[in-house]
Amino acid sequence: MKREKNLPLILCTVLFLMTAGTGAHPFEAASPEWGYALDLPELWILQEKSGNDRYRFSHEILGADLLIALYPHSGFPDAGKALSYVNLQLAPQADEVSFVWRHRGAAIGRVETDTVAGWTLAVELAEQKGWLVLAGISAPERAVECEDLIISTLDAVFTDHGSRFEAGPMTTFAWPENGDISGTFAAGRRVTNVSMMKDDAEANQSVVDREFRLLSRYLDRPEVFDAWKRYYRMIWRDAWKRLEQAVFDAAAQLEEDPYKRLEQLLAWTQGFSYERDPGGSDFLNLPQAFLEQRGDCDSRALLLVLLMNMTGTDAVLLISPEYSHSVAGIDCPGTGARFESGGIKYLLADTTARVKPGLIAADMADPSKWFAVHFAAFPGVGIR
Repeated sequence: MKREKNLPLILCTVLFLMTAGTGAHPFEAASPEWGYALDLPELWILQEKSGNDRYRFSHEILGADLLIALYPHSGFPDAGKALSYVNLQLAPQADEVSFVWRHRGAAIGRVETDTVAGWTLAVELAEQKGWLVLAGISAPERAVECEDLIISTLDAVFTDHGSRFEAGPMTTFAWPENGDISGTFAAGRRVTNVSMMKDDAEANQSVVDREFRLLSRYLDRPEVFDAWKRYYRMIWRDAWKRLEQAVFDAAAQLEEDPYKRLEQLLAWTQGFSYERDPGGSDFLNLPQAFLEQRGDCDSRALLLVLLMNMTGTDAVLLISPEYSHSVAGIDCPGTGARFESGGIKYLLADTTARVKPGLIAADMADPSKWFAVHFAAFPGVGIR
């Protein structure tokens, strides 16, 4: 996203409030009994249901189908066998690979016949509650068109609370851990060495690009704002664990007081190089933004939100299509402009102007031109 250059920065400390509702996602397929959930892309429509263990959805735009099946843990010895059982009902042969996700068994499959093509996934549910098998399929002639939707859907599964804070199973399979790289963090008076996995930046960028292509499908639809929120949720979720070690390494530099920590991290992100890539998603992945200290407004703002979330403070991402800008909103003390969402008044933090928290340009201060994106670190605040 781009902030207009050469506009006079008339700072506004007028109360910047808007009740944005709960920010809730319109539909999350979930079962407390089985212990799983799916953050579904918009316009998956439930077509059939049998008990609490069989579902079929169809996608209103792309015509793909999503099949959900659940089986007791005693039904199969491992995820691969559960996947094969479902795959045989779709195709006489399928490519299948087993792997580990969330320290439990998982398996991925690719099916393709004259009548159907797509991806399948089996994951073991927590506490040996059972096996969840997902199949995203379409007509073969629409396989390429539907692939981002299907992979994104299967990647958006949660099987326990911790799975909301690490890469989904499809991304985990595609990007296995591959050694460490090091960098530095200097938001205080000293420089701290930090580390993350070698492929974290590339893996997170693959999620950014995939989700951006999927978001583009909704641009002429009224669901575009919900799709936009999911776009940022998927990036945030994938980036959390990738930055976890680096944030742990840097924690000794960070202030305990939420407002002082916000001042510290805001000044750090404001010092980033401003860079854009209008030809693609125009969003730099968060591990790379962290290590190289560069990015556009939404990369910086989402990174600030994530870092505040990871250090224990509720924060939201605020997006304005009208102003082509994004800022962070932080639930902490402080004076100045605030944005209300889910009953909380978030203090604004603009990562692209060297200003204190609570200041926003007067020509961007219309609260009706902004919406909030909430994240899973604070599930009681407006997202579920």
